[in-house]
Amino acid sequence: MPKIQQKTARYAAIETLCQLERTHLPAGSLFDKIATQCALVGSERHLAMNIIYGVLRQRHALESLLQSLCRQPLSRLKPFVHQALLTGLYQIFFLDRIPESAAVNESVKAVQTAHLPKNLQGFVNGVLRESLRQKQALTARLHHEGSSGTPFLNHPDWLVRRWQERYGQEEMRRICAINNQQSPLILHVNTCITTKVQVMAAIEQEGLVVRLGAYSEDALILPEFHGAINRLPGFAQGHFQVQDEAAQLIALLLTPIIQNGRYLDACAGVGGKTSCLVQLCASAHATIAAVEPELQRQQKFRENRQRLHPDAPVTLYEMDLERFAQSCDSHFDGILVDAPCSGSGVTGRHPDIRWNRQEHELARFQENQLALLEQAAKLLAPGGTLVYATCSLEPEENEEVIALFLNRHPDFMTEDCAPFLPQSAQELVRDGFFAPRPGPSIDGFFGARLVRIKEGSEAV
Repeated sequence: MPKIQQKTARYAAIETLCQLERTHLPAGSLFDKIATQCALVGSERHLAMNIIYGVLRQRHALESLLQSLCRQPLSRLKPFVHQALLTGLYQIFFLDRIPESAAVNESVKAVQTAHLPKNLQGFVNGVLRESLRQKQALTARLHHEGSSGTPFLNHPDWLVRRWQERYGQEEMRRICAINNQQSPLILHVNTCITTKVQVMAAIEQEGLVVRLGAYSEDALILPEFHGAINRLPGFAQGHFQVQDEAAQLIALLLTPIIQNGRYLDACAGVGGKTSCLVQLCASAHATIAAVEPELQRQQKFRENRQRLHPDAPVTLYEMDLERFAQSCDSHFDGILVDAPCSGSGVTGRHPDIRWNRQEHELARFQENQLALLEQAAKLLAPGGTLVYATCSLEPEENEEVIALFLNRHPDFMTEDCAPFLPQSAQELVRDGFFAPRPGPSIDGFFGARLVRIKEGSEAV
């Protein structure tokens, strides 16, 4: 009987990249299914995810290397062979801890596991071994894109063009460079049950490097940790959640919290920002409603709430915002609308986004975002605060949405975000909006504070 080939981390990485290219679905959800099928655990699962995201972050550079090693156009390669070569090159040129022989041999084994002919196995072996022979020259090529002498941007042309037009060439290149680096792990300390000092001490006892966040007072950064989150001390006890600094700060735009007030997370997702609201509302004894229509996110929301805030006054409504607005007969003092968006601000943390999005989709996102704001506005009490947020850098989804909404709603006005943020985050406010661009410890984000004017009041 022929030997059954084990589906390794490399095989899972290659298969995920193939399916991503074909379906344009999120890499994380594709990988979860494939990793389960391949029975990947621990370090093997981490290696596969590292390879997937690394290839996506360095796609143009790797494609250029591969084309220099192949006589035929890359479009003629079988998809599995194409991705096997890219993953092999990524390991050889970007992962110092992977032996070169392992990078080559495991790539060939993955092609064999996929039941591709021996001549294709030999082709993959030959190309990767040739890359080793030319490694010095090819390494120099990685840092210079063709004759222009500049580093590879590794972003689609439409995003590069937009960012260059809006921010200038230098800032565009800085954003691309940040996005091409692996993002650090950032924790949001659950101050309802512990302190930042205690969490930091427990993690340092494990020999891990921890430093304070740059902008959020409850943030800790683990710049060198890339393992399983649930292995960190305090995870099971709910001492922290994984959350970027921008996402931690956005809930502050709803402050000051009203005593015994009512608050709504209108696009709750898995509950990350709901948890922020719980921490802000704890001393004011305010109640929180959360709306989420998607089944898998609902389940993750419940798991996160049970781990972080099992006794918090939070009610999850398993429906979309439109249906909730129709059935709700009361109003809220504060509402957070963290709207679904293109995600162009988080393409460093989620590099598949840059290749999955198209420019024409921005109009559809804007339409949906305006609809969510319209529904939320119906639920806001006079004098209440409505915070609109996205993880996008694109004006169609940010400033334009606010302008269109205000044009339709003269009973609303914007307020400068700066007074509601810590001093350390003041520099992230532009034209009154919370608008960080991608940086070493923060994602690209957008936030606006809208206030419903009370009857008899006038906008200033």
